[in-house]
Amino acid sequence: MSRKQKESVLTLSEEDLQPETSLPSPAQAYLNTLSPAGKRTQETALNNLAYIFSDGKMSDALSFPWHLLRYENTSGLSAHMVDIGYAKATVNKHLVALRRVLEEAFRLGLYTDYNDYYRAAGVRSLRVESLPRGRSLSMEELERLVAACQTDRANPRLGVRDTAIITLMYACGLRRQETVDLNLADIDLKNQKIRILGKGSKQRFVYLSQEAVPVIEAWLHVRGRQLGPLFTRVSKVGKVSLKRLSAQAVYYILKCRQKEANVASFSPHDLRRTTITDMLEANIDVLTVSAIAGHASADTTRRYDKRPEETKRAAAEMLRAPARLSRDQGEAPAKTEGDRQ
Repeated sequence: MSRKQKESVLTLSEEDLQPETSLPSPAQAYLNTLSPAGKRTQETALNNLAYIFSDGKMSDALSFPWHLLRYENTSGLSAHMVDIGYAKATVNKHLVALRRVLEEAFRLGLYTDYNDYYRAAGVRSLRVESLPRGRSLSMEELERLVAACQTDRANPRLGVRDTAIITLMYACGLRRQETVDLNLADIDLKNQKIRILGKGSKQRFVYLSQEAVPVIEAWLHVRGRQLGPLFTRVSKVGKVSLKRLSAQAVYYILKCRQKEANVASFSPHDLRRTTITDMLEANIDVLTVSAIAGHASADTTRRYDKRPEETKRAAAEMLRAPARLSRDQGEAPAKTEGDRQ
């Protein structure tokens, strides 16, 4: 099997890239295991990898011959992607996609030698140490966002819906996709309980505070109790349909309300960061917060902690120093005769 060197990545030859329509697609098998949002993200990653490993001749992951990749191909991928401008965290996401698609190729029987698969998939993730992204919103900012929704005279029904979206995203620490994936059947207001479909199709239960329940009730009064998506479209004239909102629609809703409320720019995910930060600040243990957020690891939850620097300063002041000096005592000692010589 002939290959050629492309900088730090050994790419497949044109002969290797000839389509074999009779073979199953490992990429399709992998994508079938993902949620809609994850599928879009990882399909893009796989297309990028196909482009790199084919030296720009192919960008369709579904028809790329993943089973022909060997360790000599994959071992230089990380360095190459960093060299052409990818952030290390982004490289690691591509490596996850690579390992999973090679695993599917092996499961489908496309690798005749287990060692070829094992070595090709054995690429390690890069170590990433970066400052956490995003920001935490203050309660005043959250209240201003809600006030902007509640004073929407042009379309009061839209205001009721958006109030419920913001309240639920903050109260439960929801991701955008989790919010729009909610159905009416997932809501148990009597027991203040909600079933969430999270990343990797993992389900979890979260609970609403008593203050949040009337907000959801108000939206259901407008929406109606028909089965279907919880959050649906509202026309400019206030007509409610049962068509599900998209994750991009949630982004647009929050951006519009942010401008109306004159609040500093934030991302939808910052609402989730705010929830986690506020829970940790309320001394809720990190394992409980991790379970509410749907994180596989408490370490992930800790990275969301956006408590300000004042919290760290206050923590430092709570520790006693072994030596306690006055400010005068802390001045440099006067020079002695020996020092002057």
